[in-house]
Order: sequence, then structure tokens, then C-alpha cells
Amino acid sequence: MGAQGSKPDVEVSEGETAFFAERAAPVQFSEGLINHLSSSSLPSSSVPSSRQETLDSHIQSRIASELSRLREQEATVREEIERALEKENLDREKGDAETQGVSHSASLMKDLEDLEKRTLGLREESEKELDSEAWKSVESQRKALVECFTGNKETPLNCQAEAGKFKEAVAGVEKAFIARI
Repeated sequence: MGAQGSKPDVEVSEGETAFFAERAAPVQFSEGLINHLSSSSLPSSSVPSSRQETLDSHIQSRIASELSRLREQEATVREEIERALEKENLDREKGDAETQGVSHSASLMKDLEDLEKRTLGLREESEKELDSEAWKSVESQRKALVECFTGNKETPLNCQAEAGKFKEAVAGVEKAFIARI
């Protein structure tokens, strides 16, 4: 298989014959020929390295200045857009205020004040109710439950009656609170 070449020594095509030389010895070229061919095929750098460094630094400085100019331009455009959106929102709010009679900001502030007053009132009422009978009942039932659990550490199921009374007292306070809201 590898004893013969892949092409025959003689090639025949329509009336022509071509002969190939024996390939027993490798082809060698002189170093001068190789250098001449490689130098003529590759374009030589006609710019000295110091000049190339100067050109590179100049190009980099121009790119940096252009980049900073574009960033400044972007910042100004962004500010203009924000101002335009703010103006548009104010105009829309004024238009809605004229149709409703009150601006959104003012109505929201009024709602917030109403909620603060309501929560303050509920807080004061809940503080007053801490002294009420329902809360006193919850506290006494809690103490009884804690005493039962400490007395029956190994048999906590014996405190089932106290747990039920405590649940009833808490449910009464919850119902009163929900009814008040």
C-alpha cells in the first residue's frame, strides 16, 4: 500500500504526456531565496517604531476625548428628558386637579393625615382597654395556665381546662378589637 506514490510517474491526457521526476531526494532551497521570497510577499513596515508609538498615543487621546464628549452629551440629554417628564407629570397633575378639584399630592397628604389620626385614636383606645376587664381576664388566665404548666411539667395535658379558658379570653379580646375597627 505505501510502496508506490499516489500519482503515476507518467500522466496521460488527451494527446499530451507529462513526466515527473523521481522524488528520492528532498527539495532544498537556499536561505537567500527564502528570505527574498518572504520579504517580497510581506509588506514591510515603512513606519519606524517611535513614529508608530506617537501615532498610537495620539489615536488613544482622540478616542478618550471623544468618549468624554459623548458622555457629557449623554448627561445633558438625560437631564433634558428628566425635566420634560417632570413638566409633563406636573401638567397632567394640574389637569386632573382641575377636573377633580384637588391635586393628587394634596389628596394623598389628607388621606395620610386621616390615617395617622385614626391609628393614634386606636392606639389610645387599646391602651385604655389594657386596663379593661377583658384584658385583666386574659392576664389572669395566662398566669393560671403558666402555673399549671410549671406544676405539671411531665403531664402538660392535665392543663387542658386552663388552656381552653385562656383561648376563650383571647377570643373575646380579638372580637372586641375587630368590632371596634
